[in-house]
Amino acid sequence: MRSAAMILALWSATAAAAAPPFRTVIFGRYSDSIQSFEAFARRAKQSGATHIVITAEDLPWALWMLDTPGDPYPAWAMSNIGIFKVATPDALRPYLPQDYAARVLGILKERCEVLRRLGLKAAYTTFEPQILPEAVYRDHPLWRGPQVDHPLRSRVPRFAPNIDHPEVLALYRESMRKFCTVCPEVEVVSLHTNDSGSGMSWSPGLYQGPNGSALTRDRRMYERYRDFFGALRQGAQEARTGPLEIDAEWVREATPELVATRLEPGMAVANFEGPKATRYKAVVGFLLDYFYPFYPALGIPLPVRYVEELEQAAQSGAQRLFYLIGDRYNTDIYFDIYDNFWKSPTSDEVSRMQLLRAIAASRVGEADAGRLVSAWAAIHRAGRDVDILNFGGTLFYIGGVHQRWITRPFVPFPEELLPEEREYYRKFQFQARGEDRAMDLGDIQGTRQYQGLGGAAVSGQLLVRMKADIAQARRLISSMAPSAPPPRRAELELLDRRLRVFDILIDNCRDGLEYQYLLDFMKGGRLRRPIEFQEHLTDIPEWRQIKEIARREMDNSIVLAEMLESSRDALLDLAKTKEEENIRVLGPDLARQLRRRVEIMAKYREDYKRLFDAEKPLPRPAPQR
Repeated sequence: MRSAAMILALWSATAAAAAPPFRTVIFGRYSDSIQSFEAFARRAKQSGATHIVITAEDLPWALWMLDTPGDPYPAWAMSNIGIFKVATPDALRPYLPQDYAARVLGILKERCEVLRRLGLKAAYTTFEPQILPEAVYRDHPLWRGPQVDHPLRSRVPRFAPNIDHPEVLALYRESMRKFCTVCPEVEVVSLHTNDSGSGMSWSPGLYQGPNGSALTRDRRMYERYRDFFGALRQGAQEARTGPLEIDAEWVREATPELVATRLEPGMAVANFEGPKATRYKAVVGFLLDYFYPFYPALGIPLPVRYVEELEQAAQSGAQRLFYLIGDRYNTDIYFDIYDNFWKSPTSDEVSRMQLLRAIAASRVGEADAGRLVSAWAAIHRAGRDVDILNFGGTLFYIGGVHQRWITRPFVPFPEELLPEEREYYRKFQFQARGEDRAMDLGDIQGTRQYQGLGGAAVSGQLLVRMKADIAQARRLISSMAPSAPPPRRAELELLDRRLRVFDILIDNCRDGLEYQYLLDFMKGGRLRRPIEFQEHLTDIPEWRQIKEIARREMDNSIVLAEMLESSRDALLDLAKTKEEENIRVLGPDLARQLRRRVEIMAKYREDYKRLFDAEKPLPRPAPQR
């Protein structure tokens, strides 16, 4: 009988290895230590990596950017390792904390030293041009660039620097020179702009609409990108020899391909590289938690997605490949997929499933390979449904975490909660509007895309379908675990627990939307106590439904708290310390907060009776004429 390893080896040998059609291969993953970074870089080099991303959400966050109580908007920017924040030009040093800069730049230097020993180069990703403190613009008024904050998600205007100003370009050149002196391995820079606290002057992609310095309103957009990229490239060349390639994503320009035709080779906008507007790169996977469909749940693998995206990348014609492993708990699966894909590239559904089956057989044996692939397929279907519910972030991220649906009590009259019953979650809500909107479960960062009968119905159906797919995946995984060898059995049991956690998150999002819909229905005066015939004495459907939702949330909260308290494995993304809990990350004391939530909901249970209208006399019939 063939071993699982032999099965995968035979699969790999069925076709001659195909060299990846890329000049540059960039791998990236979250690393929680220099040791894990080095281990990942070594393994990536075995798979043909030429560059490693040194910036992910694993670096210290700039919590100091949350500088105004009640204004949540900098939460989107504080994880972005802006070039000024880590390699600060002299003129900006009085305004930006240098202890933070030294700490982060020290980590990046250490990572580049690892890459130097391994013969690898580095890639740098961030958001630029990134917001600066208002004090900078008070002292240097003409450095003020476009207003970049989201008008529904901020209470304080935030401005990016004006890259049309030669002094600002000089700051970027100086900053890049300092940065590349410390980190000379950096050859690839990827910038997100017009989002999350960054923006280009007079771009139509700005949240506030095209705006910026009135002195440069008529400047051509290609000139902005060309000169900005040129300043960064010049600063790098002043620090060391070698190339610097730069691309800007999320630009939302009307015709980025035309901008690209005026750029130099190695410069790209919206994936159009200058000067021929050819495709700059192909991307497989993701780095930011924003793109992980199951966040804040962790460790649920996405093998089907990675094979599909590798196939698309192979056919893209791009010269650069970014292979980004945002799910850091299943790194070995993604390396297996990458290595075996290039030995026998897939081209259709059948070949994709054959590749995945071979990898599954190497993990659980031939007898269970089909079941594992079926579980992966069910997880993939759930992930695709999550992506449908992504409006500025998945529902689980901007609802469950940003609005703290996971920890806030669902009660009929949230305005009556005592300050101590609200404070533990309210300070972590991403909410820049009034308190009435903060108490509305359906108000998500100033938008209401899930509200109303249509929004609740569509999202509800998708969430029900997700639950069915996750339930199928759990059944398949549970059926394999008893007969698996001990190490694999432990992995399967852990995956089942992680899927159980995500199932609770699905309930939480569905419950949050339905709970608010029912509250709106009842508080609109449409729930009246019926005439008390015996069969209607106590059971009113809407009343029962909202209480059932509350009870499910109470029970699920206790189940989740017990799972967190009893597990040594990561189930949810939690801040390492209480001081690091913020709008985008749940606290390390989540289990305690869940139990607190249940206590508050139990305290206000009797309030559901108050949802009825006071009894009113029946209307009299109109007089007959």
